[in-house]
Amino acid sequence: MSANVSTFDVALVTASTFPECLPDEKLLADALASRGLRAGPVIWDDPAVDWSRFRLALVRTAWDSDRRRDEFVAWADRAGAHCPLWNPPEVLRWNTHKGYLRELEARGVATVPTVWLERGSTPDMKALLAERGWTDAVVKPTVSAGARDTLRVRKPEDIPAAQSLVERILPLKDMMVQPYLSSVEGYGERSLLFFGGEHTHAIKRPAALSGNPDYDATAAEPAPSAEDERTFARQVLAATGRELLYARVDIARDEKGGLRLMELEATEPNLFLRQGGPRAVDRLADVITHKARGR
Repeated sequence: MSANVSTFDVALVTASTFPECLPDEKLLADALASRGLRAGPVIWDDPAVDWSRFRLALVRTAWDSDRRRDEFVAWADRAGAHCPLWNPPEVLRWNTHKGYLRELEARGVATVPTVWLERGSTPDMKALLAERGWTDAVVKPTVSAGARDTLRVRKPEDIPAAQSLVERILPLKDMMVQPYLSSVEGYGERSLLFFGGEHTHAIKRPAALSGNPDYDATAAEPAPSAEDERTFARQVLAATGRELLYARVDIARDEKGGLRLMELEATEPNLFLRQGGPRAVDRLADVITHKARGR
């Protein structure tokens, strides 16, 4: 472990592919420094790191966690036994498999209709889509990020590719099939950010599966949230039954204008602090400071 890392009060947990602070994390580190806490990037799977050195560890850009979920959640258990880890290990384990959406649906949260495909099953994608009447659908693993191994099926000619995808992925992991919500290309997918339970800002994100060759997963623009969106997002957080230091509630509207939960990002989401501005940065820094100092 480097001398610089050993002096950090707060570990901003990252991956080896992102060894330095990204712009959002630099904003957060500066805000924490003004509160008397030194923060910087620490690679989650670095065996030289002594996690007991930190007053708090915050998962930020561990963006290889979906490729190595079992390793990641095992690391979280170990690190969380030595220092306060946020979000907590049990939340990270729960949130890194999209099966959490079934649990939230059972608790009254409106989610996107989903067919769950169990690992080892052998579905007929043509028959499945015909039975559901879905002519525009999305097929993806239940453990994934950044639209990895995700396919949109818009026409009959796409079905063989979907069949090949499930035949490749299902022997290894669970999958899911959902109708594509066209509103993400107009009204947009909206993300509402919460720090310590307080809503700070919202953004509009570009549609990942719109076919735009210039799609940028980090691109977003500030977008005021509507009252029904804020109410819905708070319902989602309450339904988790868990304390979350940070959370991003990704929502979209269905064909009738109703709100649907796309994802609850509570592991390593982009928090879009630059779009949120000083209020968002200060709120997150205040919550971290409160936790780090044991109050």
